[in-house]
Amino acid sequence: MRRLNSGDNVYKAFNLESTGYRAEWLSWLNHRDLKSLILDMKQGDHLCLIYEDEDEWLGVMVPFIRAGLEAGERCMYITSEHDAPHVRSVLSDDIPSLSEAEKSGQFIMVSASEVYTAGGVFDPQSMISFLEYEVRNALAAGFSGLRATGEMTWILKGAPGSERIIEYEALLNDFFSENECIAICQYHRPRFKADIMKGVLLTHPLVLWNHSVYINPYYIDPDTLLSGGGDDVEVENWLKNMDRENRLIRTLENLEYIYESFINHNPNIVFLKDSRLRYIVVNRKFCDFVGMEPEEIIGKTDYDILDEEVARTCHDSDRNALRNGVSQTEEVVHGRVYDVHKFAVDLPDGTRGVGGYAVNVTSKRLYERELEMSRNNFMGVVEGSPGPIVIVNRNGEILYLNPAAEEYLSLTPGNIGMSLGVPLENSMQEIQVLSKDGSLKTAEMSVNPVTWEGEEALLIRIHDITRLREYERSLRESLKEKEVMLREIHHRVKNNLQIISSLLNLQKYCIEDERAAEVFTDSVNRVKSMAMIHEKLYQSESLADLPFSDYIVDLVSEIRSNYPEKRISVSYDMEDVHLDINRAIPAGLIVNEAVTNAMKHAFKSEGKLIIRLFLREEMVHVEVEDDGPGLPADFDTDTGGSLGMDLMRNLAGQLDGELRISGDDGVLVSLVFPL
Repeated sequence: MRRLNSGDNVYKAFNLESTGYRAEWLSWLNHRDLKSLILDMKQGDHLCLIYEDEDEWLGVMVPFIRAGLEAGERCMYITSEHDAPHVRSVLSDDIPSLSEAEKSGQFIMVSASEVYTAGGVFDPQSMISFLEYEVRNALAAGFSGLRATGEMTWILKGAPGSERIIEYEALLNDFFSENECIAICQYHRPRFKADIMKGVLLTHPLVLWNHSVYINPYYIDPDTLLSGGGDDVEVENWLKNMDRENRLIRTLENLEYIYESFINHNPNIVFLKDSRLRYIVVNRKFCDFVGMEPEEIIGKTDYDILDEEVARTCHDSDRNALRNGVSQTEEVVHGRVYDVHKFAVDLPDGTRGVGGYAVNVTSKRLYERELEMSRNNFMGVVEGSPGPIVIVNRNGEILYLNPAAEEYLSLTPGNIGMSLGVPLENSMQEIQVLSKDGSLKTAEMSVNPVTWEGEEALLIRIHDITRLREYERSLRESLKEKEVMLREIHHRVKNNLQIISSLLNLQKYCIEDERAAEVFTDSVNRVKSMAMIHEKLYQSESLADLPFSDYIVDLVSEIRSNYPEKRISVSYDMEDVHLDINRAIPAGLIVNEAVTNAMKHAFKSEGKLIIRLFLREEMVHVEVEDDGPGLPADFDTDTGGSLGMDLMRNLAGQLDGELRISGDDGVLVSLVFPL
């Protein structure tokens, strides 16, 4: 069994390595529990019992023999002061199975004259040989080991060799370290002289005395004791004792400092009370709590330092801790809430006191109360919400349904725990819900993460949009009907304009005046340009706007067909620009006038025409440029010109646009208006 080194723990007072004390012995010393020591003894342990009277002797012998019998060991009792019938009688009173054990050979009694002084002489080595034999014999008989105890008063009879008892006790320590044996040597103190008791103490590391367990600071290991050092060995041992004693004092002082520092820096109230519930330990936090110094509190009860009602509550919980071992209460003192934990404590004087600590949980309780109010408010809103609300865990299992959800989803509280599937977090989805009557309802489902009763969860809100979707379908159908009607209107307007154009054309052939016929031709072209816009809108996918670039190409082609005798090349530099009808008609008429003027006046027989269309910063740019001779020198672009020029200026005003005409080298008509 491993022995402790002095450096194993800074709080150990003794150098256990130098004294041979085992680790278990320190725990026995801590509580001085004699019965625990006897029950926990292991093979190889060698103890010394120094007793004052019969009660003290029985207080050790009864548990010692009982423990051996229960452990399956052979128990040997060597009598000297007491005779065998007396020992058998007093042990049987507390160990009913003793007689059966004696019959089976598990419990045996022999006299000291048969063992210690066989042949009339005491020989330590012969005694060791006897014990070795008995250990082997016990193991061969099927027992787990030998447990022996001997009364040592035989020494007082003065048998030869008795003076070698110290040598024998020293040899026993080596014997027990190598054999399956446990032993207690009994010394009835009133019967022995001081010099013998001194030797006994020198040879036993543990002493049972006065109903307690003691680590023996005067113990000297066998090798040192038998080395023949005499007084020098004792002096050396005393010096070691002095060193241990001083280290113990320093250790205790350090422990006291650490203890006081620890409990005084504890943020909670810490206290310890004796068996009469008087304070024996309080920390700084406790002193601040009651507004007193430690010396004013120690030795006082709760009734001495607290209000009577508070003291009564503390007293009741103290009694509960003593009765049940622990107590946990929540107590309100001066408007503050404390979580108080108390527990029974075994005190050094053998009584039981009460230790405990109190944690100020006022802020926590206020937070919990606010949280509960918030939760109740939340639940009130959710429960009364007309919209279905469902809370599920991360596995999609239902944790909560509000009444609206139960009705809408045809569920009941019995469906709690049912899986709905795992929805997409932070999403908005459109779902179909089967109603009780079998019809399908359409709803929007939003999913957001929440915490529900300490668990990560998902909050699902459902908004019924069945009527909205039905209204949208109705609108789409109505819009479709209106688009059909509008297309038909555009088609009829175009047809009517074509009829007007045809009538004008017929009328033109009845006019002999060439100038008047030309005016009719211009009017026909203007009507056609408007008719073409309605035709484009009728053909367009959207009735809201017109692909103006396509319109210009068709318009120029139509105008060009009126002048077959002229070889005119047309080039286009156009972007894809779309206009609504309110802008397309005046812009188209301006392009019609510009192109018509170029066809009539810019080219005698051939020429080149350039059309540009582009969009810049939400402004539409239309340019018509020819390579003809240009405008007359006296031509005023702002006021001069024919009906066509006036028409272009007026139409540009309708567009909130700007019309520019330049004619130095050919004519450039530039129109800019907002999209």
